[in-house]
Amino acid sequence: MGLPSFLKLKLHLFLVCLLNVLTISSTELTKEEAVLFGGNFPALYVIGDSLVDPGNNNYLLTVVRANFPPYGSNFEGGKATGRFSDGKTIADYIAMYYGLPLAPAYMGLTRRQKNNISTGINYASASCGIFPESGKKLGICLSMSVQVDLFNRTIDKNLKKNFKTQSELSSHLAKSLFLTVIGVNDYAFSYNKTTQDANEFANRLLHEYLIQIERLHKLGARKFFVNNIKPLGCYPNIIVKTVPRGSCDHELNLAITIFNDKLRASLSEMHHRLFNTSFLYSDYFNFMLELRGPSSNRASSNLLNTTSPCCPEAYDGGLTTATCLPVSSVCKEPDRYIFFDPRHPTQIANFMYAIRCFQERKICHVVKNSTRLV
Repeated sequence: MGLPSFLKLKLHLFLVCLLNVLTISSTELTKEEAVLFGGNFPALYVIGDSLVDPGNNNYLLTVVRANFPPYGSNFEGGKATGRFSDGKTIADYIAMYYGLPLAPAYMGLTRRQKNNISTGINYASASCGIFPESGKKLGICLSMSVQVDLFNRTIDKNLKKNFKTQSELSSHLAKSLFLTVIGVNDYAFSYNKTTQDANEFANRLLHEYLIQIERLHKLGARKFFVNNIKPLGCYPNIIVKTVPRGSCDHELNLAITIFNDKLRASLSEMHHRLFNTSFLYSDYFNFMLELRGPSSNRASSNLLNTTSPCCPEAYDGGLTTATCLPVSSVCKEPDRYIFFDPRHPTQIANFMYAIRCFQERKICHVVKNSTRLV
């Protein structure tokens, strides 16, 4: 018999609080590692897609929303906030690790709330991507460039009211952490592996991504937490269509790997070129591959369903089960699955990400001036 939900939540909170202590005390860190792994950040600002959207799409004219049960069943109070999971996202666990409140959805804040918040805001929007056009056929969403526009607006209209001088504001921005989790929807909606060259597509996508990173830097950002793109070819919405059924689309994953490799190398170059700027690179791609794949040293091997979503429980990729809906059949124990719906992870998978990133430091690495990571 599993733990009651409220005990699971308390256990998660307790373990996440321990992560910071364990990370700092377990090894001797360099100065840059000490800042990025154990830094006292005043705020967390999030740029991303549905993996970290806390509810921005609730306020947009789109069919891509998660503000209804069974989403949020393991979140505080069992509330469906708009997160595409049964509970917390990786952005939530990152905030908890650094001792910050969960970054609220920008679109859900009143003018007064925007004026009073100085601990971070989340601009992430489900279905959108790096290219402005990605995901727009499903409705309105906030592309990466629009999210950066909104952050710029936050500075001009809100943050400047919180700090007495420009120097204090600049210090706040330079000390804050900027999390980016975006790009998979560009491969889901804008990439055609039969008609487009994977290397050329990756170059164009990376060019657009780096433009936005440069914009954030010009606005004052100096500390970045960059997630690479997930292995879309191994997600339930893809493997339900592969032959043999259930096998990963390795060609799609290879195309994404090309982008991820270029991204890592580009961050190294930017670290060298941009004064006093740090990058923490997160290998989310291989984290999900390891979590999904059979392995004698992975807990997922025997304890978790690694290929099917919790919702809809009877998933065949057809029109009636294409996504998780209020009328969908739902598994009884989401903590036994790594996918909550065909495209997004469960809270337990997101919690395991935090363990691998912060305690074990297997997937999160400080970028240095060469292509090597430490």
